[in-house]
Amino acid sequence: MTEKNQQNQPEGAPLDAEMAELKRDMRSAQLSEWLESNTQSLIAGVIVLVLVLIGGGLWIEHDKTQRASAATVYQQALVEKDADKKLALMQKVASDFSGSSYATMAEMQLAALDDAHAEAHLQAIINASASMQEWVWQARLDLAELKLQAADKAAARAVLEAPVGAQYEQLRQYLLAEASDDSAARQDHLQKALDAPSLDNDLKSKIESMLSGSSLNSAAQPS
Repeated sequence: MTEKNQQNQPEGAPLDAEMAELKRDMRSAQLSEWLESNTQSLIAGVIVLVLVLIGGGLWIEHDKTQRASAATVYQQALVEKDADKKLALMQKVASDFSGSSYATMAEMQLAALDDAHAEAHLQAIINASASMQEWVWQARLDLAELKLQAADKAAARAVLEAPVGAQYEQLRQYLLAEASDDSAARQDHLQKALDAPSLDNDLKSKIESMLSGSSLNSAAQPS
């Protein structure tokens, strides 16, 4: 620095520069000391992070392998002609790959293949987190039909309390009519079934016939 510049420099400037330099040195010393005292913790943290990343990668690969295996066994079950072998393969998918979509689809097949345990299979579909909404709706309707076949109207009504999608509402209302002990409530459910979107012309015709019969019976009763 020239003498002229030194003369023009504010009196406190050299002291400020020295203080700034001292602070930098202190921070460097503190950082070095902190790194030295926490080296083991840092190493442990890095190891944990690496293990988490490796574990996550292994889990992803395992999940892919599981899904591929489930798909293979499920496809084998679908094309199997022997009823007993098909049943055994579907049971294998449901038990060995529980929690997967393939397990839920296997339960749907088992509900038709395994009459003795149909209710349990339908309930498994309803409870499964992997189930699509449509699967749950259909399983509820199928379960209600089983309850009606067993003459357990109260249980059927309890199953049918849960709402379903519009395309399933006609069958739900029809089953509610079948489960009803009150003639007025029965007719109300039949009318709601008739008013709902219809995907089954045979069921629609049956509902219309039942409504006509209810109307004729009502008209025939003495006032």
